[in-house]
Amino acid sequence: LDRDWSTLGVTEVADLDTPTQPENLAYVIYTSGSTGVPKAVAVPHQAVNRLVLNTNYIHLTAEDRIAQAANLAFDAATFEIWGALLNGGRVVILDKAVVLAPEELTAYLARQKITTLFLTTALFNQLAHSVPHAFAGLKSLLFGGEAVEPKWVQAVLEKGAPANFIHVYGPTEST
Repeated sequence: LDRDWSTLGVTEVADLDTPTQPENLAYVIYTSGSTGVPKAVAVPHQAVNRLVLNTNYIHLTAEDRIAQAANLAFDAATFEIWGALLNGGRVVILDKAVVLAPEELTAYLARQKITTLFLTTALFNQLAHSVPHAFAGLKSLLFGGEAVEPKWVQAVLEKGAPANFIHVYGPTEST
């Protein structure tokens, strides 16, 4: 920036005219899917919209505070970030250390008034075992990516499940 500021400082500041079509590429993500062999998946803009707008499985609004608990390279981040932004809600970034500390995560979810949380099934199983009451204050808890252990679903149901408690398919597969 310092070296090129004389050029950059006089650059037009108006929005770029970038006509984007629904079928244009939004991003490419690598997933192993169920095969264990990594493969690239090209996700268009319309698929991201379909994942988080006007869906039949979740209703996100401007009042939602969606936890961004996934690593940015993980497809759940698509749901977390775009689910909030495309619906006028807030993205609340969780530190990895908080996500992996059950009691701390429970307190953080309440303190930050998180409404929506997306977890891997493995992490859901672990948290449901340690702190099954942690999700009671949520509007929506989504978890997916693999088969769930039914006893942990039952534990959460008994300790106060969120209003919308869903075992979902992976976001990349859903897009």
